[in-house]
Amino acid sequence: MSNHTSSPRAVVEAYVEGTRTRNVSLLQEIFHADARMTGWLGPDLLQGGPEPFYGALEANEVGADYGAEIGSVTVTDKVATAELFETNLLGMSFTNHFHLAEQADGSWKITSKLFRHY
Repeated sequence: MSNHTSSPRAVVEAYVEGTRTRNVSLLQEIFHADARMTGWLGPDLLQGGPEPFYGALEANEVGADYGAEIGSVTVTDKVATAELFETNLLGMSFTNHFHLAEQADGSWKITSKLFRHY
């Protein structure tokens, strides 16, 4: 287990760091291998794994004006939810809702991300 996956809050903080720095390896570490992403990007409902998100980060610069604020992290035994507000990510702002689960080794991983852009 790494420091990035030691708690739900650490995972969300790593998500912000990985997004800001376009560190896809870090993002792959914090997302479960079977993670799902669902959300609205403009008029399109997107559903699938996080690979398109990784690709968008690899293909585009994240500007210095990117910002993220953790709204909440709620832990109930071995599951957690978190809310994250992002501004100016690739020219868009997002509200993200994460589901996280503690793994057998004690680490935490994002199992799903529900998002909307505005």
